[in-house]
Amino acid sequence: MKREKLKYYRALFTRLNASWDFRKEVSAFGRFFHDPVWVMVSLVHHSKMEITKQRLLAHIREQAYGHKIGVRDKNKIFAVVKSARRKKTLEVFAYGDNYHGLCYPLKVEGDVFGFILLVGIKGGISANMRAIFQSFSDTIVRETQKEIELAELNETIRPRAIALSTVHTVHRLMSSSLSLNELLSRIARLALQVIKANRCSIKLLDKKGKTLLPKTTVDLRRKKAKLKKVEIGKYAPGKAVKKARTIRGKSYLATPLIEEDVVGVITLYDKLDNTPFTAYDEGIMRTMAEQAVIAIKNSLLFREQESLTMSSIRCIAMLLKARPAGGGSAAASFLKLISIIGRKFQMNESEIKMIQYAAMLHDAGQMSIPDKVLMKKGGLTGEELDIVKTHPRKGANILSKSKHLKPIVPIILYHHENYNGTGYPKGLKKEEIPLSARVMAVASAFEAMILEKPYRKALSISAAVEEVKKNSGVQFDPKVVDAFCLAAKRKDVLKLLKKEFKRKNKRPGKP
Repeated sequence: MKREKLKYYRALFTRLNASWDFRKEVSAFGRFFHDPVWVMVSLVHHSKMEITKQRLLAHIREQAYGHKIGVRDKNKIFAVVKSARRKKTLEVFAYGDNYHGLCYPLKVEGDVFGFILLVGIKGGISANMRAIFQSFSDTIVRETQKEIELAELNETIRPRAIALSTVHTVHRLMSSSLSLNELLSRIARLALQVIKANRCSIKLLDKKGKTLLPKTTVDLRRKKAKLKKVEIGKYAPGKAVKKARTIRGKSYLATPLIEEDVVGVITLYDKLDNTPFTAYDEGIMRTMAEQAVIAIKNSLLFREQESLTMSSIRCIAMLLKARPAGGGSAAASFLKLISIIGRKFQMNESEIKMIQYAAMLHDAGQMSIPDKVLMKKGGLTGEELDIVKTHPRKGANILSKSKHLKPIVPIILYHHENYNGTGYPKGLKKEEIPLSARVMAVASAFEAMILEKPYRKALSISAAVEEVKKNSGVQFDPKVVDAFCLAAKRKDVLKLLKKEFKRKNKRPGKP
């Protein structure tokens, strides 16, 4: 008999034997025969699917409890079992002092894998009783087969369902997070949640392709593991990368991240229930890794694009800063304020970065305005004011020429709009002004107030905060002002502001 069949019959007999006494129909059927003794006899758990007389008697002794069967009767029952197997039919026999019994071969597709013995029946057994017993036994075998099939189906479908759910989740991560560190951390946590392990480590290949560098580790244990570099070919992660296939052990599962080439590895350690990692776990992680590597590649590409964008921004900012009127300062404290305010409005990392980029370039349009207008100490004439008011449009026009800078164009264009509609260039008001531009308006005005210019002195930080408050609902969005005031009170922000703007406000030659 083939191994697969033998394994199936063993599982079927084991389930039948374990559940037999707990089935209501068995209990009801037993009462009909005045509580006889049930004996389950296995063939699949014996060598060559054969049962000896000694084995059969051992089954009867174990399961027949106090029911006495004589030596001659035992020999008779053994002969009945042999006959039932050969004929594959129900056998009826009599023994002892007016006792009767039934022996029914348990079979599937003509293969006999065990027997049901019913002994201790007093009185005769009619043909109807025999037919009912046979039908009853067949029904229970079929039900048990269905239970096994459903269990196997569940075991097959469950990992596939988890894999599909995982693919969907990774797709959402791909669209919602472009920061590599954040992405890897979320993938690691997702892997732990799906496979129910204690630790997940993600390592990526270095530029030379010889070493795996640890990028993120999520460890649920009290004693945390240290992040370590791994050479290609060493340990489970290194072997998985070298062989470009999953390496699985009882306490670890290393899955390579492969697109065209191997770029890294996800390694899980120690399942929560202390069971070994399985082929199902391996299949789920393989599916997850296929999607994760696409997300990682996208994130790396985004990082390269971001680097190019930052180079463009720095070049323009340097040109602005080199002018006598200054500009383009974008101090770290200023960028931090924007980040804190942005999070208050549930902005994602990409949205916050766009405002920070705009902060570095918000006065780009001033490059086209004469220095004598920007540096004028007295009040501006109507004509000069009109010239100054052109700088948001000119800045937006300059930056729109760069594909990477297009997302910040609306922020540059509208950051001088006032909440009450009196601003420029379009006179937008309230929610008509993009939220990013409303945040930028508060932050840039605050920075301008605390930064000393050649034509005026700087305000103190506290005085500038009060000035922002005064203009709440007029120049600025009240909700943005509230978020700004909370951010400006933070000790880390205040410390950074005082340090940076004290240095910036020192003119050359000024003690």
